[in-house]
Amino acid sequence: MRNGIYIHVPFCLSRCFYCHFSTQLWDADLAKRYAHAVAHEIVGFAAKDARENDVDSIYFGGGTPSLLSTREVKEILNACGSVFKITADCEISLEANPDTITESKASDWREMGINRISIGAQSFNNQELAAIGRIHSAEQIGKSFRILRRFAFKNINLDLMLGLPQQTERQWLLNLGTIESLSPEHLSVYMLDFEGSEPLSQSIEEGTISVPEEDLIADWYLASLDYLLKAGYEQYEISNFAMPGFQCRHNLKYWMGIPVWGFGPGGHSYDGEFRYANYKDVNPYFKSLEEGNPPVEWRRHVSDSQKLQEALFLGLRLRKGIDWDRLESTFPHSRTDRYKKVLFELQLQELVEWQDTNVRLTRSGMLLSNEIFQKFV
Repeated sequence: MRNGIYIHVPFCLSRCFYCHFSTQLWDADLAKRYAHAVAHEIVGFAAKDARENDVDSIYFGGGTPSLLSTREVKEILNACGSVFKITADCEISLEANPDTITESKASDWREMGINRISIGAQSFNNQELAAIGRIHSAEQIGKSFRILRRFAFKNINLDLMLGLPQQTERQWLLNLGTIESLSPEHLSVYMLDFEGSEPLSQSIEEGTISVPEEDLIADWYLASLDYLLKAGYEQYEISNFAMPGFQCRHNLKYWMGIPVWGFGPGGHSYDGEFRYANYKDVNPYFKSLEEGNPPVEWRRHVSDSQKLQEALFLGLRLRKGIDWDRLESTFPHSRTDRYKKVLFELQLQELVEWQDTNVRLTRSGMLLSNEIFQKFV
């Protein structure tokens, strides 16, 4: 697997109640300036980086990348092509909200080489969508999905959220049933995280809205694993499911520690030795580029100890788990042995399981993954 490119698009029409990401309200003039700046950042990167730069995944994330005009998207893609060697089978993904997908955009996206669309559906229930501040309707999800099919998109992801305010088991099963009827190639299921997200957490604390109990959410999640397996999906990561051959190549890079270069305000990069991040706010981002400087806010060396920790908690996110023999051939036994003991303790609690030389989370372990990962940090 080659390296990847991530393009952060910080614009949204409105801010969802649960959002933790670096975003700001949409401004068409600012978006034009943004596209020019990102293209400039990418081209400037070429002169300062002599590492192997073959790329087999490009990912437009956000924010709402589908708000950009197709001309702006193309300007950024052209900059990528002028710097990097883009493989013929490159996976080029773009995140889109249902209310922003049009026939004109879908046609242009296909023409410029985008071959994977990730739709932020979240729910097929309008009350649930309103409760989390989503501005699209359930009807728009189906309409946008059909538009993409009409323009020959054969790799579509749908995001769903589990544990939304007032969500019931019946409604969650209806969501899964709708997924099965649409048959996207990929599905991401995320549990609602409302900690620190305003105004959702405040409304929950005040009791004006309620969310399902954690035990119920856990039961629905485990039931979803069986449901999706019967529907033909393979779970390859805690929150991600795919039809055979449709795992998200780009996201796999993060879990496997493969370098990804991030561009745009808030873009994060990892080159195998350093992690660094761009300024989140567009103003210092623009200012740095205009002054001829990289728009990097911080840069940190990743020590061997940190690499080992990341290999453990990121590798355990994958359903195939960690190849322990390979891990021990990469890191000294003096470091891996202490974590092996932790894993054996977790095995006794039936939270991890060993299959020959591979270790992975059990179904119960996936429910407690955050607590387990803390043991490796």
